[in-house]
Amino acid sequence: MIVSCPKCSKKYRIPDEKIGNKAKRIRCRKCGETILINPAVPAVQKKIVEPNDTITRDDTYTRARRLARVLASDMLIYNRELVDQARKSGDLQEVMAAEIKRSWDLWNSRFPKEIVEGTDLFREALNEILAGGEDIFSSWNP
Repeated sequence: MIVSCPKCSKKYRIPDEKIGNKAKRIRCRKCGETILINPAVPAVQKKIVEPNDTITRDDTYTRARRLARVLASDMLIYNRELVDQARKSGDLQEVMAAEIKRSWDLWNSRFPKEIVEGTDLFREALNEILAGGEDIFSSWNP
């Protein structure tokens, strides 16, 4: 059986007789990640992106949208009272400026320029999640 580390993608060839029919855990020698081997459940092969593979714009767009929503949700979850007060007083953008900037910097560092500059994914997530559906961040600029 060939198993692959989910963290670093290092592949290991393990004889079937060493695995048996019970779940086993092994540690990746390259990165230290624990790899679960469950012979009773057929392994699902994830596509490993090789350096020469191209990631489609749709894949990148979906990941960018997802991360923007996660970051906006985290800001709301960890600052619930502050966000609620700022929504009522109408100064959400100013009150959350430092958190928004940190989240923006992280989001911006993860995606190509065409996604960052060519979409409103981050602003949409801020409006939908942080502002509770209000259109507060449409004119926001990082």
